Amino acid sequence: MADNVLKTSADDLYELVRSREKISVEDVAKILRIPDNIVQALVDFLVEEKIFGIEYKFTTPYVYISQEKKGKIDLSEKIEKKLVTKEEFYQKAGKWNISAEKINVLWEKYIKENFDSIKKDFYIKANLKNIPVGKIDILWEKYWEQLQ
Repeated sequence: MADNVLKTSADDLYELVRSREKISVEDVAKILRIPDNIVQALVDFLVEEKIFGIEYKFTTPYVYISQEKKGKIDLSEKIEKKLVTKEEFYQKAGKWNISAEKINVLWEKYIKENFDSIKKDFYIKANLKNIPVGKIDILWEKYWEQLQ
């Protein structure tokens, strides 16, 4: 996998189920070292999206790749990214005792990697507030300057 691709727990779950064909939720939690409740939440979501199927043997749930979704699935299309504000980013990074210089570098990387999502989110919110398009463009430029 490329260095610039973020792999999530959902990706790991999908790959594990794909490799085993059918596996219990309990075994998934043990293998991936993820709490049972988190695995169950991911499974529930992926079953709801018809990516996984689920069956029970007695009271044990087993998951498998849904027949409708055989082949490679891009989970990033299904799981919307939660963007964070600059303040949230700096606050979270500060809790990890990361130097201010390193936080700045990480922030720049974050906004460059998420530019399209940040801009899309900004325009959607501005449109919901009925701001004229020309003014949105001006506001976006000011906002972008603040982000950098």
